[in-house]
Amino acid sequence: YTEKYNKQNALVHETFFDVSKNSYSTGTQIDLVYPMFVGATPESAIEAVKETLKKETEERFKGHLSTGLVGVPILTQWATREGEAEFMYQMLKKREYPGYLYMLDKGADLTWEHWNGRRSHIHNCYNGIGSWFYQALAGINPDEAQPGYKHIVIRPQVIDSITWVKASKDTPYGKLQVDWKKENNKFILNVTIPAGSTATVYLPDGEVVDLCSGAHELKRKWKE
Repeated sequence: YTEKYNKQNALVHETFFDVSKNSYSTGTQIDLVYPMFVGATPESAIEAVKETLKKETEERFKGHLSTGLVGVPILTQWATREGEAEFMYQMLKKREYPGYLYMLDKGADLTWEHWNGRRSHIHNCYNGIGSWFYQALAGINPDEAQPGYKHIVIRPQVIDSITWVKASKDTPYGKLQVDWKKENNKFILNVTIPAGSTATVYLPDGEVVDLCSGAHELKRKWKE
């Protein structure tokens, strides 16, 4: 499988990459993100492709999300893994069509199948945007080496313009809660780890803290 993975990734890059534009295929968000997400983009080209993605998003797509429900989870998984919270946040703030706030402003209380409201108004499959809020902003992620949330990785992606985040997730061991805020030049993180679980917390200043089950409060100085 490793041999096939490497062969297929090399073929994707060779076939679809335009070196003159640092772009893949049609240059849509998914065409640019997917090769980076699966490892088809060589390390030497990743920063250039990221730059193309952000430029195309701003200029071609007017700063909006430009993919459908099936593509959103790919975009959010890549953004979470790469720490691109600001990139996602700027798109999610857009109130104009297309976007989630456009849906909400038009009265949506569930995810539509199409940005413009055609067809299904109860189409929550592939709702990857929901996972981005607790995986990126709250930083709640499973540890693949200890599955089922036996061990939890908590790595909040803190954005300057967001002052607080509250999130919880039901796990096989109980409810996991993460609550962080910026207050009086301090970053305050409250975490409740379910009984029988442990967690590793990556703080915004680079410090790494290991926690056992129970309630914990971590306070660190926040930048001025």
